[in-house]
Amino acid sequence: MKHVLILIALASLIVIVGCAAPARTFETGSAPMPAPAQPPVVATAVVEGKRQSTTTDAYAPEAASAERMIVYTVRLSLEVQDADKSSSDIAAIAAQSKGYVATSNLTRDAKGRMRGTVTIRVPAQSLDDAQTKLEAIALKVLSRNRDSRDVTDQYTDLGARLKNLEATEVELTKLLATVRERTGKAEDILAVYNRLTEIRGQIESTKGQMNVLEKTSALATITIDLVPREEVQVLEPDTWLPNRTAAQALRALIQALQGIADLAIWALLFLLPVAIVLLLPFIVLALTLRAVMRRRSKVTPAS
Repeated sequence: MKHVLILIALASLIVIVGCAAPARTFETGSAPMPAPAQPPVVATAVVEGKRQSTTTDAYAPEAASAERMIVYTVRLSLEVQDADKSSSDIAAIAAQSKGYVATSNLTRDAKGRMRGTVTIRVPAQSLDDAQTKLEAIALKVLSRNRDSRDVTDQYTDLGARLKNLEATEVELTKLLATVRERTGKAEDILAVYNRLTEIRGQIESTKGQMNVLEKTSALATITIDLVPREEVQVLEPDTWLPNRTAAQALRALIQALQGIADLAIWALLFLLPVAIVLLLPFIVLALTLRAVMRRRSKVTPAS
């Protein structure tokens, strides 16, 4: 078992040392080192400020030195007349740009007007044209925020890591076959197999991260906040108006009379019954005492 573990460690060390030479180096003015060769994929990048989508070897030295992978994110706040109609226009613009609507969330406010947020994704090379069309449907552009993030170095690092992992996988596969032929012990085979399974899991995770970077750089994200147009409010002149004062006085009088009427209703229907219920025992007691006193006063003269 110890010999197998030593062989695994030596194999990993040899792979790491062997792959250290082609690793990416950072120097001023130098391009990132390409990742290992893989099957051709669609690589989306920016060349001299313009994004291009080409089918080529993702790890070829020429592609790595000439292409950049940029993730674009745009957020717009637009004042519109009808948010519901504007959301339909946004979906049409996304379709024209060969994109799609990612999310759409519209709600009706207290005044009955629709407002909300729509997020679309369009090809990066169509970003400028789509943004221009989106701003054209607005009455006013309230805010505009554009962000770009270069993920080329991250993608290249993942490619180099993938190369090392795949080389380690090849070495472990050979080691597994050797252990089966020489020792045949279950514990030795299981140790190598567990390590091989771990490496394969890391390979799949790395490929997944690279796939995410490819997709996010190929499609730009545009989030649009739709704000309904505020109605113009006519302000009354700040002058003395007798009719307005009379209306306010009449309104106050009506409110006062309503208050008095409400108080009378409460007194008649609530306070009076409560008072009767509370005073009834005392009234009965007083009448009883009065009757007793009268009887005594009649008995005394007779006796």
